[in-house]
Amino acid sequence: MTVESRSMESSEDEAQLGMESEDENSELSDGEDAMKECLADFRKDLPWVERLDMTNLPAEDVLSKLEGQVLGESNGDATVDDDFQREMFFYRQAQATVLQALPLLNKHGISTKRPDDYFAEMAKSDQHMQKVRAFL
Repeated sequence: MTVESRSMESSEDEAQLGMESEDENSELSDGEDAMKECLADFRKDLPWVERLDMTNLPAEDVLSKLEGQVLGESNGDATVDDDFQREMFFYRQAQATVLQALPLLNKHGISTKRPDDYFAEMAKSDQHMQKVRAFL
């Protein structure tokens, strides 16, 4: 009899879950307007200096060209199974983005180099580093 009562409870639970899911659907449809409003906030027409977003193809692989290797990346495709090739693709893409972004940053007067008098706090003290140098 215990088993039967459990099956009764589970069927009652399923009925309640079904009712709750209908309530959740009405809440989700109400939240749709809020989501559209948030999406509109993301689509603001901000100047590039505020966004700093860039989309680039990878820089040319000069070394492979010099060595006469022909890779299948000329159109932006990298072999998914070759980790090294994929990492080089990302590296060259970041390289191309930097080459394009630096002139834009300079044009807008944004500094890209540390000042000569900038000193970063070291993680290790000078005394500790002297001990390490003496040990080496």
